[in-house]
Amino acid sequence: MKYNYEKERIRGVEYKYSAEWIYDLESEEHWRLYWNQQKLMQNKVSSRDNVLEIGVGSGFTANYLKSKGVNVKTLDIDREKKPDIVANLVEYQFPDHYDHVLAFEVFEHIPFIEFKGVIEKISNVCKKYIFLSVPRNEKVWLQFDFQLPIIGKREFRFVTLKNKVTEPAHFWEIGDGSVSINDFEQELLKCGLTIFAKMKRFSRIFYALSVN
Repeated sequence: MKYNYEKERIRGVEYKYSAEWIYDLESEEHWRLYWNQQKLMQNKVSSRDNVLEIGVGSGFTANYLKSKGVNVKTLDIDREKKPDIVANLVEYQFPDHYDHVLAFEVFEHIPFIEFKGVIEKISNVCKKYIFLSVPRNEKVWLQFDFQLPIIGKREFRFVTLKNKVTEPAHFWEIGDGSVSINDFEQELLKCGLTIFAKMKRFSRIFYALSVN
């Protein structure tokens, strides 16, 4: 589905974002991605922890954590998504510290050169864990679920790299020919972050990063 995009230009770079999709019924795949976000945070985020969520999306993750007693503050460039803080992540200077920072499918919306500075800023204000996900530049040709005895439900996906970014609001994706998985992870390590957990689900790579 095609959406209309708002545009904001900062230091010669045009950023695109849209709130139209949050009013649609989300796909099963998207709901399963929410589940993976929660699974990644399981036993790490506790009631009364202070969390910053960057990228509000539909609001599901923030609302779910709040229902568990977690203190959540949200930040987004898009005023229509009603974040607590309306700001462009590239320019924003964090005045507060948080136990955890969430940034699911956020960083591909800024140039990779800007990501390097942003992840350093985030690591300086996070006390415990940073949870994030980034897209892998994949084209899905075939996908289906199947059931195995004892093992249970499994999923088969046949994918290839697209080698180009087709999402209008993305500047880059892992494996697009400009940013490799090694490029991305090296920037995390340069900030003194430790990859505590990593998993691939659908065409996203999830990370739990501990702050040293």
